[in-house]
Amino acid sequence: MRKILLTTIIVFVVSFLFSSNALAQAKAKTTIKLPVFMVGENQIVDKPIDGDLMISGGQIKITSNIKGDAYIAGGQVDISGTINGNLIVVGGNITISGKVLKNIIVGAGQVKIDNSADIGGYVLAGGGKVDLLGRFSGPVKVGAGDLLIGEAAILNGNLEADVGTTSISSTSKIIGEKNIRIHETKKVDRSERTVRPFQKVVGVGEIFSFFSKLVILLVLVKLFGQKIIKTDAKNSFWSSIGSGLILLIVTPFLMLMLMVTVIALPLSGIVLSLYLVSISLSGIVTSILAGNYISQKGYIKTKNLYFQSFLGLLLLTLIGLIPFIGALTKFIVLLFGLGIIFNGLKKYFSKN
Repeated sequence: MRKILLTTIIVFVVSFLFSSNALAQAKAKTTIKLPVFMVGENQIVDKPIDGDLMISGGQIKITSNIKGDAYIAGGQVDISGTINGNLIVVGGNITISGKVLKNIIVGAGQVKIDNSADIGGYVLAGGGKVDLLGRFSGPVKVGAGDLLIGEAAILNGNLEADVGTTSISSTSKIIGEKNIRIHETKKVDRSERTVRPFQKVVGVGEIFSFFSKLVILLVLVKLFGQKIIKTDAKNSFWSSIGSGLILLIVTPFLMLMLMVTVIALPLSGIVLSLYLVSISLSGIVTSILAGNYISQKGYIKTKNLYFQSFLGLLLLTLIGLIPFIGALTKFIVLLFGLGIIFNGLKKYFSKN
């Protein structure tokens, strides 16, 4: 009887240890790997990244292999390495001369996908000038002022473009369907300009949205105006955009992780509320800083912060109505405002 009891205990203990080890191995396999974060004026990535990369700076150069996705915001961006996942990049001037195995979403003043570039997925590009010179395996969709398709360019998928001007080399190869819409600038009589300036551009929704933002802006200036304008917007521009990009992408994943735990479900709701409020206020915060910056440069002679902020909101709203440029401007305004809010809250809580 003792032998049977002893054998049963041994079998139970061994089974428990093996099941614990198996469970530990299963948990180890599902461990979430955080992205690599890099923020600074000049950033050079010349070593392999085993995972995702989130980076922002004035000048960014990537020459190494990125195993996961890459999220980039910078003034001057040069990518000659290999991105094994997706690439999302916004900036001033962007040059891609390496390989991207999956998809690209890019928005910039000037986008150049060079001769040596090899893109494995789809491309969604927007900018003032877009040059497609490399090899593209998937469909390409472009919204730009000027589009150039080079001599050695190979597009294996469909091309859809909404542009002001286009130049397609006769030696380029577009295997899929080609759908290019050209927006010609037509001369309009002065009388027509004055009679219908807002009928074509501004609708009732845009007007209502502007005045709604104006009300929130006035309240925000009253409560936090002086604290907001203390931000050095010029020197922290790309740093704030990088922080905003990280916040925009990481927060939904954080909320999902909190929801999975069930216990932290209320906390997930709080994070969601703060996230939506920050997105709503991002454009207004940027408008306040834009108006103050214009005043500091001497373009408007007033020290009234309310009037400065109003002009900033009006200017960004009008730019947002311009085709191609407007969408990119709205996205940059969103990222910059999110970054300013995030950095402001971080400083506040670090002091307290």
